[in-house]
Amino acid sequence: MAARRKNAKKAAPKGGGKRAKAAKPKKAKAAKEPKEVSPGPPIEVVMSIVTGIMMIAALVLVDYAKGHQFGSGMMFKDGYEASE
Repeated sequence: MAARRKNAKKAAPKGGGKRAKAAKPKKAKAAKEPKEVSPGPPIEVVMSIVTGIMMIAALVLVDYAKGHQFGSGMMFKDGYEASE
C-alpha cells in the first residue's frame, strides 16, 4: 500500500503566535551491568571432537559395507557368510 502524504505544515504567523515550549532535560538512564557469560569450550575443541566421531562412524560404515558385499574387513567379515 502506498503511504498517505501528510499535509504540509502552515507557516506560523510572524510576531504573534504560540510561544515555544522549553525543552525538558532528558532523564539519565541507569547504567546496566554487562551479563556474565559462562565460558564454554573453544570452537576448535568442539570441532575436533565432532570430526573424530565422524571419522570413527565412517570407518565402521565402510567396514560394514566391505563385510556385507565382499566378505572382508576388520569387524564384519565373518558375520554374513553363515546367513547365505
